[in-house]
Amino acid sequence: MRITTSMLTSNYQSNMTKNLNNIQKIQNQLSSGKEISRPSDNPYKVSRTMQMYTEIGANKQYNENIKDISNWLDTTDTSLNQMGNVFARVRELLVTAGNGAYGGDERKAIQDEIKERVNEMSQILNTNFDGVYIFGGTKTTSKPTIVNSDGELCYADKDGNAVNKTAAGVNIELTNPITDGGTKTINSMEKSGDTVTVIIADNTDPANPVETPVNIDLSSVDLTATPPVTEESLFKIALNAQGFNDDAVERLASMVPSFNALDQMGSDLNVEVSQGVLINYNKNAVDLLEGSGTNVVDTLNKIITNLGSGGDVSKITGECLGEVDDIIKNLLKNRAEVGAMQNRMESAQDKNESENLDMTDILSKTEDIDFTEKMIQYSTMQTVYMAALQTSAKILPATILDYL
Repeated sequence: MRITTSMLTSNYQSNMTKNLNNIQKIQNQLSSGKEISRPSDNPYKVSRTMQMYTEIGANKQYNENIKDISNWLDTTDTSLNQMGNVFARVRELLVTAGNGAYGGDERKAIQDEIKERVNEMSQILNTNFDGVYIFGGTKTTSKPTIVNSDGELCYADKDGNAVNKTAAGVNIELTNPITDGGTKTINSMEKSGDTVTVIIADNTDPANPVETPVNIDLSSVDLTATPPVTEESLFKIALNAQGFNDDAVERLASMVPSFNALDQMGSDLNVEVSQGVLINYNKNAVDLLEGSGTNVVDTLNKIITNLGSGGDVSKITGECLGEVDDIIKNLLKNRAEVGAMQNRMESAQDKNESENLDMTDILSKTEDIDFTEKMIQYSTMQTVYMAALQTSAKILPATILDYL
């Protein structure tokens, strides 16, 4: 086959283009430090790299979760320690109150201190971490407890009203009673099943107020009716007839969700610390106030009552002392569980950091270049390129006239 000058020139240009493309590719790799710059370079490595970036990003978020929960648990542990100190002091005071030589004045002084301990207990239960009430369950934006006007520790709804369990259901005591502008006031309401009972007190005779229960059946709510039957409309029908205006009724109807406050405060909080691994990390007010089978609120009220005039001192050193011991055991149990969770968080963090290092190493091996190897390749390509230029400089200029 006859080889023409045009064929040599064409092959030369094609090969030189390939050489230059290879040099450019290696230059891009050396400047970026990455093996690939576009999916077409190596689709498998691109897919693998994207997957590794996703996993590393998720792992970093898991690590942030672990750090946040570790701080949360540290705060919880400190609060539980403070509660333990409160009840250790209460126990000490109960033992002291049993001294037969103590009179009414000494017991009154002990009663006053225990009342202050009730306030301190509420303050601890309302501990806030990073804008969240740690003992509020899923009710994290408002205080879980208050001390009412009678000095009793109570659960609280979002508006600061006292919420208490009753034999029939849940009772809400209004911090700011609702009035009709005259002698009638609404101080509380109770929910049992679907029925809300509003207690209206008529204070025409302040010494002998008359209480009238008004029942509202929430099962009658029908949003498909014309007009729709809502909770608010049912409250208006029942309470407008008692002389309360719409503003007062709307305020009362807006408190219906507060009947679920106890369920919210008793809820668990979970966090994901690894793919598919959820950990419950909170202790809530219900765990601490009722977890031992002894109701802390009832015990404290019983202690305060029996320290007053006419109280039974034998209950102080007997029944009440035993209940305080149960409460302290429950606090120690919860604190031990928090300690176990702290250990688990430390273990999870170590595992997370180890996984991050492993995945970063795999990612580096997948997308990063070996600079030594690439420099050798670059030098080789430069040598090939220079050799091609020198060879072409000698061969391509030659023509048949050079041989005549």
